[in-house]
Amino acid sequence: MNIVSLDDHPIFSYGLREALLARNSTFNVHTLAKARDALNYLSTHPDVDVFILDLEMPDMDGIAFMHAMESRSIFVPVLIMTGKTELTLFKKCLELGAMGILPKATPIEEVETALTRVSKGEMVVPDAIANGLNHASKHAEENTETILSKRQLEILKMVQSGLRNQDIASVLFISERTVKSHLQTIFRILNAKNRVECVRKAESLGILKGGVVV
Repeated sequence: MNIVSLDDHPIFSYGLREALLARNSTFNVHTLAKARDALNYLSTHPDVDVFILDLEMPDMDGIAFMHAMESRSIFVPVLIMTGKTELTLFKKCLELGAMGILPKATPIEEVETALTRVSKGEMVVPDAIANGLNHASKHAEENTETILSKRQLEILKMVQSGLRNQDIASVLFISERTVKSHLQTIFRILNAKNRVECVRKAESLGILKGGVVV
């Protein structure tokens, strides 16, 4: 199995490589410390089976790196190995196509198993992280109407779809002034300065599903 690991801490990368090779001699592990080098390597080596990605790097964070992979049409199974614990980051990684998430403290035998599963197209997410993500998703869904009223949520969804104030007013049979009043309230609740920021914050909180606002 051809494995590439990107981590800006050489000691971690070296230790991971040596530990994997000690457990499985069929593994071929190539380590890199810079995001640009990793992008170039992945672009020129289509035989990579699994790419291990750290989320916190000085030159390009993991989320930006996955966006860069997508823009370059690099389709390699990604296994996140990180010391971070933010569920919002993990949710974003999975939305961008990551196949697995592991804490850096994961025992090497579990890392070996995860690499094998990911290379076969299986998802690998520890129960603690999966349960946290499920709980956060349910919490957002259950509390949507306590954060925004039904009418406010209705208007916000239309803003997300790209409708102008006059279009929203026409659809809901209310005045444009009323639409503006609702939007001002929504901005205040979500601490947003404009329509785009408002929608982005609502998406990040799970109030809205990802979409395009114009």
